[in-house]
Amino acid sequence: MGFKNIVFYGDSNTYGYTPYGERYDNRFTKIIESILDDNFKVFEEGLVGRTSIYPDKRENRCGINNVDKILGKYDKIDYLFIMLGTNDFKKNNARTINDYYEAMNKLLTKIISISNVKRLVLVSPILLSKNIEVLDNEFDYHSYLLSKLSSKALRKLAKEYNALFFDAKTVAKPGVDGEHFTQEGHYSLANSLIKIINSNPTNK
Repeated sequence: MGFKNIVFYGDSNTYGYTPYGERYDNRFTKIIESILDDNFKVFEEGLVGRTSIYPDKRENRCGINNVDKILGKYDKIDYLFIMLGTNDFKKNNARTINDYYEAMNKLLTKIISISNVKRLVLVSPILLSKNIEVLDNEFDYHSYLLSKLSSKALRKLAKEYNALFFDAKTVAKPGVDGEHFTQEGHYSLANSLIKIINSNPTNK
């Protein structure tokens, strides 16, 4: 039957970045890997600062520019989980929820054209703290408002791409920095995504 490949593509929260500038050992991707049986292989493709289509002062952060190289190395992807948006909400990037919708739509169009994905799962990012502009000057109050609306945009895209959807805001909150998961959030998200995997098997 072969292994089922699960790829998690996202930003610093997929990477497992902590609110204190470190990396969780028990990040949600690793928790999922530890629970699933040996028929699954989990691959982490999280990068701090990654956006959908927006440039960044750091190299390789614009997802649409190199997603073909990142996902193209997998001959098949049984489950592709995409969780992006937090960095799209920085004050120099998306300014309306439609901006975010269009940005993700462009990225997804490219992903579908280059990857053999059996199950696509869109995961809405968590809610930024209301005072995020005080905690991180790359964001403003409008960033917080956009994070509140992100699930609406991704639900619509999930329908259009025949993808599954999960809203991370329902199970996880940011820590003291206002943007990165707490450890508890990683466990909660892992348990939720495992349910999606178990409830939506791919073809044998």
